[in-house]
Amino acid sequence: MRHIALSAAFALAAALAAPAHAGWYVSMHGTAESLTWKGANGQALDLSSKDGNGVVVATIAPDGRDGLHEGDCITAVDGHSVAHVKDLVTYANAHMQDPVKLTLERRGHAMDVALAAGKLGALVHPHPWSGSPGHH
Repeated sequence: MRHIALSAAFALAAALAAPAHAGWYVSMHGTAESLTWKGANGQALDLSSKDGNGVVVATIAPDGRDGLHEGDCITAVDGHSVAHVKDLVTYANAHMQDPVKLTLERRGHAMDVALAAGKLGALVHPHPWSGSPGHH
């Protein structure tokens, strides 16, 4: 009888915890020219650099996250040229907790977007254990 009660308690605990963990799943794929991830909570990112002229934000959900919009082309980070996704990820890895300035082109206009400390690292490395990708 004690075994049945213990099993029922674990089943109940798992059922109650499931909604709390619903946003924890992150599916991620990356290469030197692309980075894609989707979280169970609707957040998503798709970066591409097929032509080597910067990193295009093909998808970002929600649009406007961290000041980025679909169609933006990131050309530099903190003044360092970014031609490929791997350049952006390499810079993020070396500056995981630093604030950064992205230089990008949006609809033909050059502009800068400031990211708070840790935002670039969280963007390219979403963390499922935080409850949502990118610690938002």
